[in-house]
Amino acid sequence: MTLGERLIQLRAKAGLSQDTLAEQLGVSRQSVSKWENDASVPDLEKLVKLSGVFGISLDELVKGEVPGSAGPIVKVGVTAEELWLHRQRLLGLLLLLASVLLGTRSEGTWGILFAWPLVTCGILCLLCRRPLGLVCAWGAWLTHFVSVGASLFYIFEGTRIDSFMALTVVISLGILTAYSFCHPPSASVCWFLLVAALYQYRNICWLFGEPLGYLDLFRLSSLPAGGKFLTLYWLTMLVLIAVYTARKWQSSRKCSSEPKSKS
Repeated sequence: MTLGERLIQLRAKAGLSQDTLAEQLGVSRQSVSKWENDASVPDLEKLVKLSGVFGISLDELVKGEVPGSAGPIVKVGVTAEELWLHRQRLLGLLLLLASVLLGTRSEGTWGILFAWPLVTCGILCLLCRRPLGLVCAWGAWLTHFVSVGASLFYIFEGTRIDSFMALTVVISLGILTAYSFCHPPSASVCWFLLVAALYQYRNICWLFGEPLGYLDLFRLSSLPAGGKFLTLYWLTMLVLIAVYTARKWQSSRKCSSEPKSKS
């Protein structure tokens, strides 16, 4: 397409006559007619004015090039999303490998309790395309919790090693909780993690010779200091997640009702 043809097209699109356009540019109608017939070419000053009248760039006026359409986009390498997905799948394979190693080095129930959080996170990393870093961090904490979490029961009565192990559980729990508050996952993930934490908590009691039922975990008077802390923490998270779920449900219900009210 020539410059004259582009001028005719742009003038018609703008709904301008040759006289009106000539008046805006400060030239005669014959000059506009010559430009459109490619009999002459406007000077640089008139080209700048034309681009302003039609609301386009100078390159688009002269060359017919639309910004951002210089040519087909050629994909080079991998995108950030694909790279992140590859890394997450690699993490999933590493978690499955770690679960196998922990399961084979432990016997019976111990192996299952060690392995199931890592197996779950590993499978999710391989199958899901959503970020699962926080879920994997909680899965690693659940494995660490079942391995040394019993030290919380002797945090004030045990050895220095017991106190140190108890601190590793509490500090990592605090960091994960704070991060989860700043970057909350979905409500379903929150409920799953809450149930998983209670399940591991009860399993620790069973494995260390205290066959407590789930209801026994909430009898604070019969629990040691570490047990009281875990129970109170769990109850606090239960209330907060319930409030979070209610708010999410209300907001989704409000969003779904807005289109109906507008229509």
